[in-house]
Amino acid sequence: MAEEHQFRVLEFYSGIGGMHYAFDRSGHKGEVLKAFDINTTANEVYAHNHGKKQLAQRNIEAVPMEFYDKQQADVWLMSPPCQPYTRTGNQEGSKDTRAKSFLYLMDILPKMDHPPNYILLENVKGFEESDSRDMLVEALATAGYEFQELLITPLQIGIPNSRMRYYCLARKVAAVGGFVQPVTGTLIGYIPSIDGSNEDEKESGAQDKDFVDGRRQGDLSGLSTPVAAKKQRTGLSTSTVTKEGDSTKPDEDALLADPMLALKVDTLEQYIEFTDVSDARMERYMIPDKTLLKYGRLFDIVKSSTRRSCCFTKGYYHFVESTGSIFQMVQDKDTATTFDEAEALKSTAKSRPPTESTLAEQETTQALNLLRTLGLRYFTENEVARLMGFPIVEGKFSFPKTTTLKQRYRVLGNSINVKVVGELIKYLLTSKPGSDEKGEEQKVEEKTKEKQEE
Repeated sequence: MAEEHQFRVLEFYSGIGGMHYAFDRSGHKGEVLKAFDINTTANEVYAHNHGKKQLAQRNIEAVPMEFYDKQQADVWLMSPPCQPYTRTGNQEGSKDTRAKSFLYLMDILPKMDHPPNYILLENVKGFEESDSRDMLVEALATAGYEFQELLITPLQIGIPNSRMRYYCLARKVAAVGGFVQPVTGTLIGYIPSIDGSNEDEKESGAQDKDFVDGRRQGDLSGLSTPVAAKKQRTGLSTSTVTKEGDSTKPDEDALLADPMLALKVDTLEQYIEFTDVSDARMERYMIPDKTLLKYGRLFDIVKSSTRRSCCFTKGYYHFVESTGSIFQMVQDKDTATTFDEAEALKSTAKSRPPTESTLAEQETTQALNLLRTLGLRYFTENEVARLMGFPIVEGKFSFPKTTTLKQRYRVLGNSINVKVVGELIKYLLTSKPGSDEKGEEQKVEEKTKEKQEE
């Protein structure tokens, strides 16, 4: 039996090691040669879990092409800075200086003597409409890659977290052959099956079917058939790629009830560390009184029984709105009713004249005490990490004690979903059934070598 290939991997924008863990999860064997990142905190976390040997705290564009060529890496894994493409950012794309290193990699790729045979890129939804995406596609085509673009959310593989991301998978056809499934030439919303039957995906959460995030339901509701909806969802032209609205919250009921998707999403219960309000360890995670009173209505509040949570961003624990969900520890309290009662007290207090300031203060305190009964807190950093697929429970991932809570949330917000990317790497590196995993270039090289040895 032939020995399994050992892949040589370069990890760009390595962060806290999400791609490293994803590769480990893929089931393929190999080693990370170098991990590039300039964020000191992220590198500290990476080194804490993987050691310092692979780390290269250098600007990617400052490293000459010859160095990358010398590595002779089989695989490039990358998650370039997302700020140039986010809906809340400047959306300058390639004009943004933070895109410079990515553009450098795309520039040298067709010029390399030993380019990677496999590439995986992750970025925010919106990258697919940028000029950087156009440059990516041009570089891949010029260098002889076959590629598939996808939009995937963790909800599709059963994780109760909304984190829709753009992915591009590329294989150098002449060297290693094409993908297991034919590329579509369009943006797809599912993870293709490895064996071609799609039975595994049907059992594990309908990965073979296009996924529609709740934020896009309204845009697709006018389409009369699933086929028409699928056509709109998977086109790459600007007229068919739907832009997200302001909400970061998916329509949970629509996702779970849709028989076409048959999603089997976990409840949050198995990702939660603490549910006891009296636990002293929870003090640092509780919502401050001032924030609770003033901004509580803006929170996306979830419970252990909930099958979703909002995308956690680097602003979590620092900014209030649209940075991630808030966890309610007291399960039997009705959230909406409690807030309605508190708002009524606040409104009464606010309408009182200065002569009744004492009564106003009492009513404000009553409102606060009501909201406190919900036991609202931030998700802990370990809970967020678990939702993002990091192996917390297995004891393979932790934060160094030198990092602050704010730093931990920031680096998590910049990271990837390990389980989703692990599935994509598995698909990327798997060749067609019956294939000897050798492309035409490799076969020619081996024949030439055999003749020389004769």
